[in-house]
Parts: sequence; C-alpha cells; structure tokens
Amino acid sequence: MATQLQIKAHIAQIKASGVIAEPHTWISATSVTKNGKKYTYYRLLKGFRVKNGKDGDKPQKTKLKTKMVRYLGTADSEAYQEMVKAIARRNQIARLLKQLKTLEKQVNADKSQNKRKPLSRALTTLVMELMAKFEQLQIEILNVKLELEKYQKLVNL
Repeated sequence: MATQLQIKAHIAQIKASGVIAEPHTWISATSVTKNGKKYTYYRLLKGFRVKNGKDGDKPQKTKLKTKMVRYLGTADSEAYQEMVKAIARRNQIARLLKQLKTLEKQVNADKSQNKRKPLSRALTTLVMELMAKFEQLQIEILNVKLELEKYQKLVNL
C-alpha cells in the first residue's frame, strides 16, 4: 500500500499533467440524424440541486437540474478528448483522496492504540506487582497464625 507522501505526490503529479474537470460535471451525448446519417455531438453539463416546494410545514425536496457549460463537438474534436482526460484526472484524484483519507484514519487509529499500549502495559505490571505482594502477605499471615498457635500451645502447657 502506498504511503501518505506517495499519494500526495501522485495527486500533485496528476494536477500538473493538465486541466482537471470541475466537480459535478459530466459529458452528455446528443445524436442527430441528417440526410440519413447519424451524427453524435458532445457537450459538458454541470449538475446542481434546486429546492422544490413552498416554505411551509413540509420539508423541501431538492431536484437535480443541469446546465450546459460548454459545447465539445464530436468524438474527434480536441475539446471533447481533453475533457474526457480532465474528467479522468478528476476521478483519479478523487479516488486517491479517498485512499489518503482512509490511510490517515488508519494512522490516527494506530497512534491512539499505541498511546493505549504503554498504559495497558503499565497497568498489567502494576496488577502483577500487587498480586505478588498479596501472595507475600498471605504467606506472612499464615506464618503469624502458625506462630500464634505455637504460642498458645506453650501457654496452655
């Protein structure tokens, strides 16, 4: 698995390689038939949410609206090919950012577990020492009882 530094370097490399598409944009295809021949044209669309309904007691629903950002032309056009690459770069960066976020969560979890380990080791050591002292006290109590019994036998004679 890649390290955080490697992922950040890869993201920087992707950003430097060209234009990155805006979030919530995609390419839409439109087909037109002219003189019995089918032509496909592409355009860049952007989606955004619009609230529907009145400002009453009912919660407002959001509806997805689209707006044409730019005409891209046919599949052979440079604008279309560049936008396909820009969207691919955006999606790749999004995947890397998600991977980076997951990795950061793992590192933070490992750090918090590492903080707990010395504490649990210290507690374990303390409990072990207390158990050893408790056993010593039990032995000493037994010895005192035995001494007391000997003393009572001597007094009763």
